[in-house]
Amino acid sequence: MKGAIGGMGGEPHTVGAPLPAPAKGAQQGIWSMGFLGRRQNAAIVALCAVIAAALDVLQLSRPGYLLGGTPDISVYLGTAVRLVHGALPYRDFVLVQPPGSTLLLSPAALLSELVGTRWALGVLRLGTILVAAANVLLVGRLVWHHGRLQTLVACGVMAVLPAEMYALNAGLLEPLVDLFCLLGAAIVFDGGAPSSSWRRWVIGGASVGFGVAVKLPAVVPALVLVAVCLPDLRRRLVPFTAGVVAGFALPSAALFAAAPGSFLRDVVVSQLGRVPGGSRASAVTRLAGMTVGGGGNAAVALTLAVLAVTVLGLAVRGRRMDTSEWFAIASALLVGAVQFVPSQYYPQYAALLAPFLAMSLATAVDRLTGVIRRPALVPAVVMAMLVVALTGQVVAVEASSISDPAAAVDAVVPPGACTLSDGPRVLIPSDRFVSTAPGCTEMVDAFGTMLSFAGDPQAGVAVLRAAVSHADYLVLTGSVTGWLTGPYTPLRALVDGGFHLVRSGDLWIYVRDGHRVA
Repeated sequence: MKGAIGGMGGEPHTVGAPLPAPAKGAQQGIWSMGFLGRRQNAAIVALCAVIAAALDVLQLSRPGYLLGGTPDISVYLGTAVRLVHGALPYRDFVLVQPPGSTLLLSPAALLSELVGTRWALGVLRLGTILVAAANVLLVGRLVWHHGRLQTLVACGVMAVLPAEMYALNAGLLEPLVDLFCLLGAAIVFDGGAPSSSWRRWVIGGASVGFGVAVKLPAVVPALVLVAVCLPDLRRRLVPFTAGVVAGFALPSAALFAAAPGSFLRDVVVSQLGRVPGGSRASAVTRLAGMTVGGGGNAAVALTLAVLAVTVLGLAVRGRRMDTSEWFAIASALLVGAVQFVPSQYYPQYAALLAPFLAMSLATAVDRLTGVIRRPALVPAVVMAMLVVALTGQVVAVEASSISDPAAAVDAVVPPGACTLSDGPRVLIPSDRFVSTAPGCTEMVDAFGTMLSFAGDPQAGVAVLRAAVSHADYLVLTGSVTGWLTGPYTPLRALVDGGFHLVRSGDLWIYVRDGHRVA
């Protein structure tokens, strides 16, 4: 029965005599039923995409979220700003991620030349609305051939999963990684089966490869797709591998060539340095983050329930799963395993798991529906649970806010001054990131710099010493004693001997002696 399951293999049916063509009226009826079915699935996908976008819009409407400061997105925009001003990542300053995000954000960096970094940041935040909707649409593209229930579960979960929302609202990289990995998968799968077009495997590989150039963990779903390619080396594996290599190498080659040692230290060694640690986040914290977010007994219970449904659904006997479903399941298992590798655990890590978990859960629910006595109740139960999850997200979003540092920084630091911060999240929203002072430091991320030089702290001290020595204003999220610790403690003498404190509290601002306060 080759080709009879999910379109796998691509061969025509060969069992039995050829069936006569339906009568014209029957053909029209069959076409209409198929068209209506697709329209219903498309409507589900579109509705879930609108919900995901609306949640992001709601979040951006809360105090501080559009123009206020959050750490990571400010780092990536700051890196792009440095690049358009001629400073190269890895050679001139530390960047602990591959350069994909820097290139993606370069148009916003160019825009900042006209409107300032504060409003360029606002434009980027508005762009997360499109990313939220696009990820749901791509999940829908991968599952909607399975029917309404599977489409509803996959797209609904993707729209409201806490980890994905957290990463979107904080301007983190995981949703972008999801976007390029899902786009690549949507290109190489055709109705659940691997495409027979080598061109699609090249393009899909390039998309996934660029995802790796955004953040290295994208290599996990890339390896799963390599396994999908293995039966066909010529039409799948070689084109896909070439695409992945090109997708990563093209945005990275020039920057790697400019500073190969620093590139490897920043991108690879600094990330491996996060694996060991004196204390590790608990398994319960990680599991809750991967599913319902938060903590407490209720979160643990819901997490166990989600895992139980997924395991049971995949274990029961039912229809044969197609290749795209196996891809989602394998990716969920491997990405889920990676969640337990680093000693520290941040909520955005689970956002990389979100689409694969959503699609795996959808497959499990669909299979369980086939063995229960009243399957007609399942869509209603799924809808009710999604509504509860959506309500919880809306309540959480309504209560959220972040601070906007612009007024406090602008009151002390004059425009164009040479300013150093322990995090650009206080300088980007304040339009104080770009300096017109000659010889000012190019440093973007002081924390990332310390992380990159963890294996050679004396070199890190020298880099930070040069930055502090050239700066005229220090804008910190805490006191200098809390910032300069461990091997960096001797640098406190530079601050104590040449700066005076003019503000403390939510922000600590130090001004070099002899320089004015704005």
